[in-house]
Amino acid sequence: MSNAPKHPSQRQDLKRWDDEGGAPRSGHRSCEPDHPSTNKLETALYYFNIRTEGGVIEDPEGVTRSDLQAVRKEALASARDLIAEGDQKGEERRRWRFEIMDRANQHVLTVGFSEALDSETPG
Repeated sequence: MSNAPKHPSQRQDLKRWDDEGGAPRSGHRSCEPDHPSTNKLETALYYFNIRTEGGVIEDPEGVTRSDLQAVRKEALASARDLIAEGDQKGEERRRWRFEIMDRANQHVLTVGFSEALDSETPG
């Protein structure tokens, strides 16, 4: 019996994932040491996992943003879009929330979809 992965490209996908700065797959921790940022313009990779009544929908790609304020702003805008989409489909999504993880799969922020409705005021 071979010890090769069941899918020949699995090993290549993981290597590409690491080479391109992606986060480790779910449940795997990053081996990289934490270094304080010395460049204010540096961006970080964040994953916007969605917690629903039925479980978690994991974000496989993530987005890069400059700071948690930008991450929160993106989460609120996305939540508004997802609520509107749910309303069109007759699905209640206001109790959903984003559980935002960093590249090391560490939780950094939670944003409830209901917060997006509270922040809809222009400004």
